Amino acid sequence: MRYSCQIKRYSAYYAGWCVAFGEHDANYDENKEINWLFGDSKIGFTLSPQLKRVFFRELLGRPNRIPLVSIQEFEIRLDNYRIPMTLEEDRRGLASFKEFINTEEDVHLCLTSHFCYTPGTRIITFSKKKPLIIIYKEIQPIRVEID
Repeated sequence: MRYSCQIKRYSAYYAGWCVAFGEHDANYDENKEINWLFGDSKIGFTLSPQLKRVFFRELLGRPNRIPLVSIQEFEIRLDNYRIPMTLEEDRRGLASFKEFINTEEDVHLCLTSHFCYTPGTRIITFSKKKPLIIIYKEIQPIRVEID
């Protein structure tokens, strides 16, 4: 069954600004490509430096473009980039993410941070709550297709 939705997307007014992700559960390992974080009404993930460049540019670096994210059973596609979900933990994170966005509620995307990770770590965050308008401005949404 194919499902499609739009997620509202936000960019900070000033580069590097973001709010804290907040309390969450995670099995964080700096050596992994993707680390999933699960909080109250939000899901986020951190990325390895190689993936970070691609995701940040495609998801947040082009405010007037609507990126397409395609979620398959064992991979995420972001336009022409493919990120395989080979680890069981990544597959569980992806399944939780699919369930999270398959809702009637608005889902919002922005960057956040958390003090317990390496300085400069940014978390790609999907939340059911709109981010603070004093920090973030709304830009074009992203389109998500789920198989």
